[in-house]
Amino acid sequence: MIVVIGYRNEERLQAALPLFKPGNAGVMPFKHDVTDRAGWAQMVEAVKAKYGKLHLVVNNAGIKTLREASQAKYDEWDNAVAVNFTAIYNSVAACLPHMMEHGEGGHFVTTASMGGLLPGVNAGIYTSTKIAAVGIMEALRVELESTNIGTSVFCPGLVTTDNYIGTGEQNPYHPRGPGSPPRFPGPPPGMDPLEAGERVLNGVLNNDLFILSHPEFKDGMQERFDAFIASVPPEIPPPARARAEQILAHCPIYPLEIEHRKLKRKSYRN
Repeated sequence: MIVVIGYRNEERLQAALPLFKPGNAGVMPFKHDVTDRAGWAQMVEAVKAKYGKLHLVVNNAGIKTLREASQAKYDEWDNAVAVNFTAIYNSVAACLPHMMEHGEGGHFVTTASMGGLLPGVNAGIYTSTKIAAVGIMEALRVELESTNIGTSVFCPGLVTTDNYIGTGEQNPYHPRGPGSPPRFPGPPPGMDPLEAGERVLNGVLNNDLFILSHPEFKDGMQERFDAFIASVPPEIPPPARARAEQILAHCPIYPLEIEHRKLKRKSYRN
């Protein structure tokens, strides 16, 4: 795969590029703010000019605003929504027409969070935007079901996102020294970032709607979904209303995903 990295910070780019092994298919950095719609169009044109076609879009930019919704100011909401949600549909508006035009198939995968499925902490801004990120990938799955363009939403738990940990090298963007933030004692508790990447790639190749990598959240998710079902009133709806709502009462992507998940695979990583 040829990789196009969208970046804003030059120092972070210079820290990232050495992590690609020699002999890789290619890496194209493109300075890009995901909230800039003109920048999205320029990125697509740059990829087309250099490589011809774009097939996979990974919406991975995010703001981890651990701010309570009850306490947040306007600008905190605006900044988080712009990056965690608006940027996703920016990518769709810019890239989907190109994918439809070249006709070779494509895929959008968005990094949300387990917070998008299980709002377990007092971080209302983050939770709200991540739930929205899940929703847009589900909505696109409905709309694109008859095409050769897939969608996935990645909802991880804890991931050790510093790719230098375990390499024996110092991350030049996060030098250790006086005043550095504390680290957990011992090995990092989060999932290795390369394992997380392998799980995302596996999900894309299998056209998984939901890419869930951390089974320790299963019971909490079940409690949330059970709360929905327990909240449905035990009443028989008026027949006319029920008939009128029939088109809305079921969503075909979920039975399809359940059947899809019955297919056994050797691994969820490679």
